[in-house]
Amino acid sequence: MMLTMTHIATDIPVDIQLDLVEQSFAKDKNPETLNNSWDKLCESIFQRTGYDIPGNFELETLGGNPCH
Repeated sequence: MMLTMTHIATDIPVDIQLDLVEQSFAKDKNPETLNNSWDKLCESIFQRTGYDIPGNFELETLGGNPCH
């Protein structure tokens, strides 16, 4: 599953292929765990790629579907 984002300051697009654990965080729709899963997803991506998503990137698509 691909996460497509745009860096806010530079307008540079970034595509990140999510691993299986990150995909499970991204697919969480439970209102009680959704925010925690998002935090874990962002931390995992940061540890793996160095991209610090919150406040730095505009989310475009997840798995080809628009992010709302």
